[in-house]
Amino acid sequence: MKKILVLISSLLFVLSGCFQADNTKESITKVNPNDKAVILYFSKPEMNGSDTVAGASRVVTENEEILGNVEQLATWIAEDTKYPLAKIETTENYPDDHEVLVDQATTERSSDFRPELKPLNVDLTEYDTIYIGYPIWWSDLPMAMYSFFEKNDLAGKTIIPFSSHGGSGLAGTVETVEKLSKDASVETSNVLSISRDDIPNSRKEVENWLKSF
Repeated sequence: MKKILVLISSLLFVLSGCFQADNTKESITKVNPNDKAVILYFSKPEMNGSDTVAGASRVVTENEEILGNVEQLATWIAEDTKYPLAKIETTENYPDDHEVLVDQATTERSSDFRPELKPLNVDLTEYDTIYIGYPIWWSDLPMAMYSFFEKNDLAGKTIIPFSSHGGSGLAGTVETVEKLSKDASVETSNVLSISRDDIPNSRKEVENWLKSF
């Protein structure tokens, strides 16, 4: 009888260890598990004149859904963290064609234009940590991001940038985010920055980045 009880006890111990291992696998390390966090992103997929092979600003998923590069990164972050996801959008849609979009972005930057934004579908006052994603346009933030930072009071919050680029890397945009996010704490040493050419195959890199906090 004693041997049977010992065997059952050993079996329960092994099963308990298996369940603990499974739970660990499913979790992704957060910046602070007690923080309330949200994921915001600005992304504009080019629908005409280019494709992912040529390094366009879009990703075509296995289901043939077209996402902007930054939108894809934001979606993966949301899947891994379970944090809510919200898109930064302008009231006037940007053009789908690559050449036309580049011309408009150039004009906006040269004139220091501030596009009008649609209301966010989340209340930022409810969150302590904000993941903010954006593409690099002409070695800078898109002007819509200037509109966002100037419109919203992010004092006291933790800002974690992530970005896609076409070869320029972060191009000093993290420092710009620091200047625009007055009295916020901006993550500067561990920022996700991925070339647009590599986005479709960067799922694991995003996961490892989240685990690094």
